[in-house]
Amino acid sequence: MKIKEATFLTKEPLGLLPFYRDGLRFPVVTAEEEQLVVQAGDTALRFVRWEPGASEKAGSRLARSYEGQSTPYYHFAFNIPENKLDEAKGWIETVTELGKEAGRDISRSEAWNSDSVYFMDPAGNILELIARHTMDNGIQRPFDPDRDVQCLSEIGLPTRNVVLAVDRLEAIGIGSYQGRNDSFNPVGDEEGMFIVVQPGRRWHFTNLTAECYPFEVFVEGVGKLLLAEDEQGLKLQRN
Repeated sequence: MKIKEATFLTKEPLGLLPFYRDGLRFPVVTAEEEQLVVQAGDTALRFVRWEPGASEKAGSRLARSYEGQSTPYYHFAFNIPENKLDEAKGWIETVTELGKEAGRDISRSEAWNSDSVYFMDPAGNILELIARHTMDNGIQRPFDPDRDVQCLSEIGLPTRNVVLAVDRLEAIGIGSYQGRNDSFNPVGDEEGMFIVVQPGRRWHFTNLTAECYPFEVFVEGVGKLLLAEDEQGLKLQRN
């Protein structure tokens, strides 16, 4: 699954500009009061303005879809070359502080055969660089931040009904990754996936829990999707 675009809500898009442009060195596509768009490898990453209590007046469909009062935050991950986590970690440490757990700052997943580091942006979003050793994407040169953040490959998708969400995603061709589960069920593949989880689950290497906030994506071969939450669970709008 290739996520070509991803759109998230934030209070002040321009407040994220120094972090993504100067820190992560992502090329800037658009920098305006209402939205910030940067290019993360093959994925356009968009942050659109949201104000509490102003959903009806919002300029974007995504902002109109969220009537809550709590400030949205998200978890998303970027693929990097599978043999360059240590170098990428050293780079991120020059930009911001890494998340830690039990004294460790690298997360090892035996089930996925991957290694990751976690960190946060100024809006409270949880970012991850992930080296997937199942992928043939290693490089034989030094890690280059300008070239080697390859794509957005994961987005956390908290929902009160994991089974329903997975059913709806499978119905449009986005299948489960490594089997079905009623509380933690990634869908997609190593190039792009949604991490479908129950609200309240703690995100790794942070003190933050998974909460339901809407986002939009454009998935190659599937189209544009608005993923939001209602009383039953995931509300999926495709166009």
